[in-house]
Amino acid sequence: MNKINGKYYPLWSQFVDRKEEWIGGVLEDHDMGEVLITKIRDIELVPNGKESAFFRVIGNSFCCGFGVEFGGIDPNGETGWLTFYGYRGHSWRIKKITHACSRPGTPGVLRYLEFKE
Repeated sequence: MNKINGKYYPLWSQFVDRKEEWIGGVLEDHDMGEVLITKIRDIELVPNGKESAFFRVIGNSFCCGFGVEFGGIDPNGETGWLTFYGYRGHSWRIKKITHACSRPGTPGVLRYLEFKE
């Protein structure tokens, strides 16, 4: 866990420390009635001014994030997704992709997502 501006942020640092579990997964943004979807390529926790930190999930097409003092995790999010909320009620969510085997279409295998970016 890294210190940012002299402080530790354990809730947000865990995502950075374990970002390999999320990279390749889905980032979905719900903004003003529109839903955007992209593939996750990085997760960061960076300085935000001189006294705070900014948490963000970076996708191939866009990123979502917030100053840690304004964002949080929605405990009532949909199963399989981790839903965040930020400024003015903006919500977005992430999902891990787990491949059960290397051949799509095999019985009992999780569905594969195709990204059209």
